[in-house]
Amino acid sequence: METAGESSKIVRGRVEETRNRQYDRYGMEVCNSRIPYEMLLRASPLTDTQQSTLQRLAIKKSWSNRTQIKIIRLARTISDLQASPAITDQSIWEAVQLNEV
Repeated sequence: METAGESSKIVRGRVEETRNRQYDRYGMEVCNSRIPYEMLLRASPLTDTQQSTLQRLAIKKSWSNRTQIKIIRLARTISDLQASPAITDQSIWEAVQLNEV
């Protein structure tokens, strides 16, 4: 029986690299889920297009501010897993889709 996907060792390595990126970004051992929102946005600002897209979705789907922040945090983490220095449009869409599950 063959198993698809990455081994636990590879996944663990990616997670450790991602955490280290976050520690380096914030200058302390803290991850995207725990950093104050203002600090998150200073370190990883959204583009005007990304902000506009999130605002339109928030209005259309009646999202609270808390939900929007959760999506931004998740998008930052997805971007970190992809070794992207900025929050990508793709990671925002992925975070939105994961929020709807």
